[in-house]
Amino acid sequence: MNELMLDTANLEELEYGLSKWPVVGVTSNPSILKKEGAIDVYERLNTIRRLCTNGRSLHIQVVSSTTDEIIEEAKTIISKIGHDTYIKIPVSEAGLPAIKALAKEGVNVTATGIYTTMQGVLAVLAGAKYVAIYYNRMEDNCTDADRVIEQIRSFIDESGSSAKILAASFKNVAEIVSAFASGAHSATVSYGLIKKALSLPSIDSAVDVFKRDFEEIHGEGQTMASIA
Repeated sequence: MNELMLDTANLEELEYGLSKWPVVGVTSNPSILKKEGAIDVYERLNTIRRLCTNGRSLHIQVVSSTTDEIIEEAKTIISKIGHDTYIKIPVSEAGLPAIKALAKEGVNVTATGIYTTMQGVLAVLAGAKYVAIYYNRMEDNCTDADRVIEQIRSFIDESGSSAKILAASFKNVAEIVSAFASGAHSATVSYGLIKKALSLPSIDSAVDVFKRDFEEIHGEGQTMASIA
């Protein structure tokens, strides 16, 4: 089953998106939190946690640069936000051992900063539950993001792992569609891109035509509910 997550820390966007769209989780990172201005980070993250009802997941990024510091930071986040929180850890020389250690302790880990198939493979072997590939950033670096997704998905399927590919870092709707078509289990998308996908002029035009044609048969303002 494919999944859609919302990549934001804005409360208005979250309240709308979580109530109106088929969103199963929320992702954040320091850059997203910075956009919210002078906020208390843990207060904001706990508010988001409370908004994530019905089993929705919350993914929070660490910022430490050594293995021990990453593990300490992850445990601090969990103590303040909750054990079911997903800790986002980059697949780096320092990050991979932290992923392995935390996963062994039962921590939910979302491996991030993935630009290559090998990083994805290592993250899966280390026990990450989500493998987050940076789609547009890969394309900007002349890396075939779709091919990387296909290869990681093949490894996951053939190994029998329960890890999921979480595609991230999108600049347009076409990239989201390509990521899913290439085998991504999930995609985390900005509020603006989801709104854009639902706001095509052709959509509004089709709705207007259907409404006008129906009213020509049954009268102005009439609907299938009003004529029943």
